[in-house]
Amino acid sequence: LEVIKNNIVSVLKTVENQQVIENIVREDKFTSLKSAEYLFGEGKKVIDKYTTSTVCMFKIINLVEINNEFNRETGNNVITEVCNVISKNISDEYIFVRYMGPKFAIVFSGIEINTVADFMKDIKQRIESLEIPKAGEEPDETEEFATPIINIVLSTYYKGTSLDGVTKKLEEYLDSTNPKENDINNL
Repeated sequence: LEVIKNNIVSVLKTVENQQVIENIVREDKFTSLKSAEYLFGEGKKVIDKYTTSTVCMFKIINLVEINNEFNRETGNNVITEVCNVISKNISDEYIFVRYMGPKFAIVFSGIEINTVADFMKDIKQRIESLEIPKAGEEPDETEEFATPIINIVLSTYYKGTSLDGVTKKLEEYLDSTNPKENDINNL
């Protein structure tokens, strides 16, 4: 009876923890994207309808330089424009969240990694061709533009495995790479 009681308590704590995660989902004010917690709650229900999915994480690697060289408002505009490019080009079935700071995650539910790599190559070109003017100033002919540069990493997620483990691995990879690297890598 003691073992059964402990198992019931364990299940109840797990359910309670899941509810906490689902309730702390926030919406980012610059991008209107959900926070990473959405990925592990409501988003996971959509993702787990498929046996395999591709998890993509990308980082705007020059955001700090843009904030320093131009201003923070310009950096916010860069984030907004990058998210607009992606949002306009992905299906509503896919989960797109602001993971943390300059990092974003997209889960392509039921899509193979090779297909996503080709798609992200095109998205990367579109993003890195953006020219965002300095915020708060009137544009003129001599003005420099902020141009985002992104580093992308992809991995396969298998239903029933730890989605948190996959995203942590991708985040660690992005954080450990050379700051000048801006490729598309598969893990």
